[in-house]
Formats: sequence, C-alpha cells, structure tokens
Amino acid sequence: MAKAPSGAAAPAARRPGRQPGAPGFGRNQKLTVNAVLDHWPARCAACDEPFAAEPVAQAYGGYDEIEVPPADPNAPGLRLWVTQHRFWEAQCGCGHCSRYQPPRAVVLPEWEGARVDAQQMLGPRLAGLIVMLCLRYRLSRAKVQELLWELLGLQLSAGLLDQTIRQSAGQVAPVEELLREEIERAGLLHLDETPWRESGLLLWVFNAVTTVVYFIGARSAEIFVNALQGGLAGCLISDGYAVYRSYLNRIRCLAHLLRKARGLAEATCRHTSQVGQQLLDLLGALMQATQAARDGPSEDLAEQQAPNLAQLKALCERHQNSPFAKLGEFCREMLNDWEAIIRPLLDPSLPLTNHAAERLLRHWVIARRLSFGTRSEQGTRAFALLASIIDTCRARKVSAWDYLSTALQAGRQGLPMPPLPAVSVGG
Repeated sequence: MAKAPSGAAAPAARRPGRQPGAPGFGRNQKLTVNAVLDHWPARCAACDEPFAAEPVAQAYGGYDEIEVPPADPNAPGLRLWVTQHRFWEAQCGCGHCSRYQPPRAVVLPEWEGARVDAQQMLGPRLAGLIVMLCLRYRLSRAKVQELLWELLGLQLSAGLLDQTIRQSAGQVAPVEELLREEIERAGLLHLDETPWRESGLLLWVFNAVTTVVYFIGARSAEIFVNALQGGLAGCLISDGYAVYRSYLNRIRCLAHLLRKARGLAEATCRHTSQVGQQLLDLLGALMQATQAARDGPSEDLAEQQAPNLAQLKALCERHQNSPFAKLGEFCREMLNDWEAIIRPLLDPSLPLTNHAAERLLRHWVIARRLSFGTRSEQGTRAFALLASIIDTCRARKVSAWDYLSTALQAGRQGLPMPPLPAVSVGG
C-alpha cells in the first residue's frame, strides 16, 4: 500500500451532524393556520414598569402547534387545528426592549433526551392519539402514518412518531408512582408474567381490579420487591413461582394446577396417568365445591371438604419423591403451596384463578408479536408505563385518550400530574 508523503497535511476530522452544503431534511407540508396566539412580556426587564397600551413591538420567534381538538357536538369527527404561537419583544418608555421568555425546556436524560417543554409541534391530544394508535390499537409506525394522512391529511415521519411515544412517557413519568401506590393499597392483587423479546426479560402485570401496572424485567424477586416497596395490604393471587411464597396472604391459581394435573393424567406412563387422574379429580371437586358455596352457606366448607383435602395431601406426600420427575415436581409444588391452595375454602368469595391477569397480558402478547417487542431500556420503560395508564383507564371505564392528554398537558408545563381518574359508575 502506498504511503502518503510525510509532508502531506492530515485530513480534517469530520464534524458530527449535517455537513456544510448538505441539503438536509425537514417538514415540507404547509398547513393552514387556524388561530394565532401572541405572547407578550409582562413588564419591562429594566425598569419593571408595565408597557403602554400599544408599545413599539415586533415578533421575534414562535412555533406552530398541531392539535386534534376535543369533539364538538355540532361538528363530530376528528379534525386538525393549527395554532401559531408568536413571541414578541416590546420597547418600554425607558428605551429598553424586553422579550417574552418562554419557559425553558427541561431535558430528561433517563428518557433519551425527552423534554418537559410546552413548545412542541404536536399538541397533547395529538400526541395522546399517537400513543393510543401504537399501543392500544397495535398499529405499526407505517400504519399510523397512513391513518393520520387518510383521516387528517397530516404527514408525520416515523422518527417523529417514535420520539413522541418516548417523550410522552417521560412527560407523564410521575404517574408511575401514583399507580404503584394504588396497587400497594389493593385488597386483591392478580400477578402474572409472560416472555418479552428483549434479553430474556418478562412482561409483568400487577392487576388490582381497577388499577393495572406493567413492568418489564427479569424473573427475580427484585421486580416483586420494587413494585411493592411498601408491601401489600391485601391478598395476592399468582402462579407457583417460589418468590411469591414469601408472601403468606396468597392464593394459588387453580387453573395452572388443573392444567398440570391434566398433563399428568394424559401421560403415556400408566402409573403417572392414574395418579394424575386422581389429582385432577380431587382438585376439580374442590373447585366445584368452592364455586357452589358462593350461592349458599359456606361457614363449614373447609370441614365439608376435609376428607378430599386429606386424600389430596396424602397423595402428594406419597408421590413427592416419585422417580417420575414431572409427578414428583407437581406433588412438591402442591405441598409447598398448600395454604395458598386451600385459602378459598375459608372464603369462597376469593377468586380461584388468575384469569384476570392472563386476559390483560393476552393483548400485549399480540402487540409483542406484531412489533417484536422493545429494543432499549428507555423504550421498554415507556411501553410499560403507557400500557399501565391505558389499561388502568379502561379498567375504570374512562377515556384513556382524555386522561393521557390531560397528563401530557400538565407534564409539558412542569405541573403536578392529575389524579388518577375515578371509576366510572355508569361506564
């Protein structure tokens, strides 16, 4: 390889960003301005006196805000509303020129540069709509672009859509603590998890009937402890994960146990199949008796089922060290969770299954398959937080779009988050 002459100058280092002379990229869609909002300085920055009625002034900056206004009974449907914000500088009688100073943006580094900033091109309702389309309605960025163009005639880049989702999550981040406090106070908490396509993580759901919180993390005690920092006031219903056994006020999901017992009953090994069928019949009888007790007196349900309980426990003790691995594992699992399994016999009103949590996860499993999950820590956190807000609003039968829009408006202005919406009685 030929070497450069020793006296030749080294090539200049390439500066980051757009290079001089490069055309660059920007918005080329021109939208009609529907309203103009002028922002004036309140007082002179030099003498602190108010300005005259018509001071010498000129506009020095501003921005356009694209919004989807609330529904109008006289004009139903979605429509765009563009507000042009103009910043003015005015000259005081003392000769000093003062400028309107918009609130300074606060950068949130933990959210990939998301900003707490009122000056954004997309209004809070339009940003909330984008979040709903991407998460709740499981649309890809390309399909959201297509839908916004078809319905509103609005052109937005895929990058702006993605940025809007991350910035929206950063702006409503304080809601996460409100949700976590709600699940700590819950009288009944359903807990479940499902695989997530990011480094072997799991999507966890904490469902307190009218409050839903999602976390994405590894299957460990850390997620459980972090989510319930102040403990849990009520009863926990879960699967057989060993971490949950440290919480004594717990119910074991019988649907999981019935599926495992059915698998043993269908085993090719005759002995395992016979024992599995016995376990399946006893568990099914306990479940049916508990459900029947909800319609009548249940004070002596545990006593009525004592023979079945004794037979079930003896069967598990007899086969807990079975040479057939699956049978032994199931029997040990039953014995380890014995108190959690029989708890509904003491209070038949308690749920027998964890279907409430499983139904919530099903929607996001489909979303994961369509979008292949998240690919960064910030994207993961944004997904979990926004999904929590959406499903909590749905559980309370209120508009998730309306609450998201209100929370985004407060977040952009640096104001406290609005309280979580009350449960709608007539919803």
